[in-house]
Amino acid sequence: MKEIAPHIAPQSMGIKRKYGRFYLDSKPDNQGNLPLMFEYTNRGINDDEGLYKRNRIRHYTGFRIPGKQLTAKKVLSYACWDVNQQMARGFRGADDVNTYITTIIDKVSKYLRGKKETFQPVDMSELKRLITVNHSVSHESIVSFCENYLKRYNKPGQESTKRNISTMVSSLKGHVGIRPPLLVNVNKEFVEGFITYLTNDKKNNNTTVEKKVSMLQQILREAHKQGLLGSSSALEEIKVQRSSTEIIFLKQKEVKALEKHLPESDRLEKLKDVFLFGCYTGLRYSDLQQIHQAHYLKKSDKGEQYHVLKFVIKKTRKFHEIALPPKAVTIIEKYWDKQKFKKLLPVPSNQKANDYLKELCEDAKIDTEIELTAQYGSEVKTVVKKKYEILSCHSARHTYAILSLENGMRPEVLQRNLGHSKLSQTMDYVKILDSVRHFETLKAFSI
Repeated sequence: MKEIAPHIAPQSMGIKRKYGRFYLDSKPDNQGNLPLMFEYTNRGINDDEGLYKRNRIRHYTGFRIPGKQLTAKKVLSYACWDVNQQMARGFRGADDVNTYITTIIDKVSKYLRGKKETFQPVDMSELKRLITVNHSVSHESIVSFCENYLKRYNKPGQESTKRNISTMVSSLKGHVGIRPPLLVNVNKEFVEGFITYLTNDKKNNNTTVEKKVSMLQQILREAHKQGLLGSSSALEEIKVQRSSTEIIFLKQKEVKALEKHLPESDRLEKLKDVFLFGCYTGLRYSDLQQIHQAHYLKKSDKGEQYHVLKFVIKKTRKFHEIALPPKAVTIIEKYWDKQKFKKLLPVPSNQKANDYLKELCEDAKIDTEIELTAQYGSEVKTVVKKKYEILSCHSARHTYAILSLENGMRPEVLQRNLGHSKLSQTMDYVKILDSVRHFETLKAFSI
């Protein structure tokens, strides 16, 4: 049998070694430390069909090497790392790192020599287990790993998700205190303890608890991929009984009341137009902020002319086109020559808009009382609030969805207009009023 000779990948922040190479990842954490990686590439042989096969292992060692912070986004990789010798230097803990490097090289060299002497092919999965099992335990805490994950989280259009993860990490810090456990010690009991803390100490309702636990387990799955978890039990599904979420929206008569309302200030006048535009189009607030004149197009079909918005959705990065009703066109024309940078609408920040919206709708007498129910552990709590107190900018999108269905729009058309990839997303988004449901039921069986 032809021997499988080891092949080392091209140089990248490290150098070639006979039994693999160590190198530093290019992405530093909050403190400017760079992950120490091990890589081995098996050149492979031609299989029975004559095809060339090659496998590669890239393994995070659990160690991080200090780098020199040059700017906020740039770190000098070689400050405490000798590229030629592939050794750590100049910081506390360097000896532990070098001991680990020597151990791994000894293990790999012994394994490859054994395969060579017995004329056996290299089993990459076997080699992976060899360098993973009993490797030097990572000294990284659960909090540190979560903070570094948050720093690297740069998905386009996911700023709100990043803020939610940041909130979860803050709650996690409150749970663990000044002595956070190491990642290797995190297990199912730890996650259950976090749930108890969120419920009893933070007084989070079950919906919030479920979201935070889901975010934590998302991060732990990444740690598991890197071989940093001592137990996979932390990834097991833990059911949190979730209370139903009340969908807040404006009824048709409330939309008309807002249309007729004359705000006393310019800021509330602008906010009214922005919110109503959302009710007419169903756009997310992040897209209301980004649309400009280049997105506003005129189309003609069967002799009919109409206007559309054509743009890339910020959250999903997908192209989106939606026809504009006359009321939405009127709002655009109102601000056409008044906006900087050719923006279509005078959209304030989300937080300011939510505050202004409550003031606006209180003045417009949108004050229907709504009973809100939330579950805290096994306890169910109910509170009654005025509608204007709980309205948010996102309520415009809910309003569009629900009124569209009530006015006869087909669900699959609504799905496309909202930019959802699945119809189930759309149906989770809406609430059919009892009056409409009863009318449709009677209509269906009136034959």
